[in-house]
Amino acid sequence: MKHLKIVFSILLASVILNACRKAYSVENEFQTTTSGSWQFSNGSTKYSGNMDTVYQTTAGSTNELFLIGTTANGSQTFSMHLYADSFKIGTYNASAFQSSFTYSSSGENIYQASQLIGEFIVNITSITNNTITGTFSGSALDSTNNVIQLTSGSFTSTFASGSVNPSSTGVLGDSSGNCQPVTFLGTYALGIPTTPSNTVGVSVTVTVPGPYTISTNTINGLSFSRSGTFAITGPQNVILYATGTPTVAGNDVFTIQYGNSQCAFTLPVLGKSVGTLGSTADACTPFTLNGTYQQGSAFNTSNTVQVQVNITTPGSYQISTDSVNGVRFSGSGIFPTPGINNITLTGIGTPLNSGLQNFTVTFGTSTCGFPVTFLPPVAPSGDYFPLSLNSNWIYNLVGGSASDEITYKVINYSPTIGAENYQTIQQSQTQSGAITDSFYYRKPGGDYYEYVDFSKVFGFDQSVTSEFIFLKDNVSATTTWNSPTIAGTIGGVAVSGYAQMTLLAQAVAVTSIPGFNFPDVIEVQYQYFITGNPSPILTQQRWFARNQGEIYFSSNNGTINSVYEVSTYEVF
Repeated sequence: MKHLKIVFSILLASVILNACRKAYSVENEFQTTTSGSWQFSNGSTKYSGNMDTVYQTTAGSTNELFLIGTTANGSQTFSMHLYADSFKIGTYNASAFQSSFTYSSSGENIYQASQLIGEFIVNITSITNNTITGTFSGSALDSTNNVIQLTSGSFTSTFASGSVNPSSTGVLGDSSGNCQPVTFLGTYALGIPTTPSNTVGVSVTVTVPGPYTISTNTINGLSFSRSGTFAITGPQNVILYATGTPTVAGNDVFTIQYGNSQCAFTLPVLGKSVGTLGSTADACTPFTLNGTYQQGSAFNTSNTVQVQVNITTPGSYQISTDSVNGVRFSGSGIFPTPGINNITLTGIGTPLNSGLQNFTVTFGTSTCGFPVTFLPPVAPSGDYFPLSLNSNWIYNLVGGSASDEITYKVINYSPTIGAENYQTIQQSQTQSGAITDSFYYRKPGGDYYEYVDFSKVFGFDQSVTSEFIFLKDNVSATTTWNSPTIAGTIGGVAVSGYAQMTLLAQAVAVTSIPGFNFPDVIEVQYQYFITGNPSPILTQQRWFARNQGEIYFSSNNGTINSVYEVSTYEVF
């Protein structure tokens, strides 16, 4: 929406300005301390130790300040991380992505604080080229995943003169160049893209703490990498994440590079699986059909069929049916072990006709069949967000001019995104006729889904798309529900957020819009939150009239409040 894009731009600019307004001055890029101390409390339990290292690095346009220390016996590690343009006296809030904290022992976190957990505040009370002092407190996650409050935190340190290389140093694997030990997670197979569950764990002996990048060469379309910061010396286990899709089967030898240190490991990649479908007299045995099958009703994720496969050779698979009556079923993945497997195939498409139809499943040279009965269409009951072709709505900005009018129109374009089919509404400027955006919707039952780019709300560095339920017409007033948690980055920092919907009123009459009387309206509030921050970054209201569609929407980011009302519409 035109007005929402303006609000999002202002909101993003506000976030960036808040993150950047604390400007400091520490001249040396990296400095080690000669003396210093730290302390904090969790309830009656007090912690303290020596400040060992303070250094600054640059990541893109953001500077990062690390304060690292240990307890007197060296068994536990204190690590604080600040982000800014430069560093001076001031406050650094986790909610603004300016501070984070860990307190650990033998690589296991005892306490951890970040914007994803809650508000954690660091105050630099004094900073020069020679010294730094400050205080800190706030929410943290303990080792049992409970949120606790850290209090009475403070630190002080004296800088040593001169600069040193901020990058960490260390040695991979053993003295023979073997990556020992190696831990594989996930299965790798021909033609199957890797996911975040595909990882390789390697051992590193760190000699100098600091930032690190550990990566492999690219072999067979695959590579592994990880970047971060080593806070302490000694043995460390590092998880490298895979990217890519294997192009051939076999045993691939990867070389890991960490500074001047190398080691190698062998990764087995499975080929195509071999097996037979469960079948009796050419019928899939057993098979389980799920979902509703009706002429003209697009398939969704509930439209599935489960069949059985006896695998003789593990590997990747692609199992599908033929296309019948405008729809088909398919699935892909990996069979990691031989034996009997139940596999779910997901349907896609829109049934063209009613009646009995037969589908054939194919897996390699094996086939079997199953029937589906499609029901005839039913007359629409009248919903609150019509998606019939060519239906259109024109909205006026309250207090605005004619140039602020926007139009929405249902067009003849039904994209398939993932396993779901959507109907498209196109947005245009009424005065110019220029197309400004497109939106995608679907409605199974009483839930209305919208597929959106959440980066327009949260200001992520890159596009992050997902669907969420924006309207429920079968729940009572005060019902609340949330969107999925949406993860992205802002300025390279990992951030997550979500939308929370509250049904404010149901089946109410609206007479406040000039020229209209809507007898049956649902009013919904939308609040968008950064995870861990109790205050929304954006609040909206949208009103939906039965059989008429959306009649009102407003948007408020705390600075700008925009209100749009329907002025004319056609529902076909």
